[in-house]
Amino acid sequence: MPDIVLDYHRLKTPIDHPDQSITRAKLEYPTVSVSFAYLDAIGKTVIAEAYRGVAILTSDSFTDKAVQTGTCGVYTHQPYGRFNGFGNYYATSHNINMSTTDHYLIKVSAGTITGLACEAVDLVSYYGYLYMLSISGSTLKSFRSDMTTPKITTTDTTYASGQYGIEGGHGDTSYAPGGHAVGASKLLAPSSPSPPAQAILELPIAGSGKYEDPFTPQLSQNLVEIPKLSNLPDYLYEYASKYEVLKRKGFTDEEIRLLPIAVPQYYVDLDAVTWGAFEFHPDKASTVIVIITGDNPYQSGAIDRQKAKARRVFNVPKDYNEAVELYNQLKNDYPHWLAGVHNWCYQIFGLEEFDWLQNVDFYYGELIEHKTHYDQLKRVPDWEIRNRLVELRDRISRMTVLTDERDKHLKKIDEILRRGW
Repeated sequence: MPDIVLDYHRLKTPIDHPDQSITRAKLEYPTVSVSFAYLDAIGKTVIAEAYRGVAILTSDSFTDKAVQTGTCGVYTHQPYGRFNGFGNYYATSHNINMSTTDHYLIKVSAGTITGLACEAVDLVSYYGYLYMLSISGSTLKSFRSDMTTPKITTTDTTYASGQYGIEGGHGDTSYAPGGHAVGASKLLAPSSPSPPAQAILELPIAGSGKYEDPFTPQLSQNLVEIPKLSNLPDYLYEYASKYEVLKRKGFTDEEIRLLPIAVPQYYVDLDAVTWGAFEFHPDKASTVIVIITGDNPYQSGAIDRQKAKARRVFNVPKDYNEAVELYNQLKNDYPHWLAGVHNWCYQIFGLEEFDWLQNVDFYYGELIEHKTHYDQLKRVPDWEIRNRLVELRDRISRMTVLTDERDKHLKKIDEILRRGW
């Protein structure tokens, strides 16, 4: 009898072991709320070369995950998501050298860097910060300090899966070294909800995509010398004093940037806002849609100042129907958009229900409809995709709003599970 049962299982689920074997590499292991120290102990991490750094990564590829870690210092990429080899990944960027834009969410594609979202903040070089990068479907979120609500959110469809991890060291010796919480960093489930939109703009694209000049939306800037302003954080006046000392010693700005110390900041940007892009592809369009979720930390009214410089300004939708209408309008102007209307609704309203719906749309599109990144998803362990779909089915089944969409997406999940991949 046992032999009959084993033969039945082997023939019933050939995708689990097409070579009629069960090896250690094919066995399921913890991939949620697990430390990288544990993953390393069971042989599930690798070290890889990244663009201007070294990455400690999961050995397997995943779709929807979050990585929580900590860092301090001047400049780091902490952490990485959907890593697809050298120069191809998403990352949270911590850079205290910037003027009121120290927390970025970036995309690196063949070494070209695109800023996908940014928090209007000035950080401290000698403080430690917690960060978490969360990716679900085509939605990316970066958390700083507060691990409940993300600071910045964006939508991007360049990578559908990949390895997740943290930076093990940065390669630019002109920056003072930072600390990295490697072993205690954790692989987690993706997180919701997100801040709602305060403004929607269409902006030209600036930058060249190079390391020192990434692609970004062409936002208005108002750089003001720190000593000319009052009521700023004390550490900014300290940075300004160091800068003035170096200038009196005869250093140029270029020479100061090359010093192996924290580069003293001398300006804040009074027009900086917290924003996230929707499907930012500089190779496919000369403009980008930007969703602003936060005003300037030092001088309110920056959102209105950004509106004055925008190509187009759109009214923030008040409900689901208005959001769908605006999405359909913009999709005509941006036909390359792959992300669907529920990605858009999540960016607008920040409600976790839309995050679940867009996540199902992502799997349905990649596994059944267009299959744009089908080869990437095939690298993800079978059980990992199945577990995520079952989790989404459980969450969506409890929805009490948008019941028509709830039922449609439950049918999508059932179809994917029935057809396989």
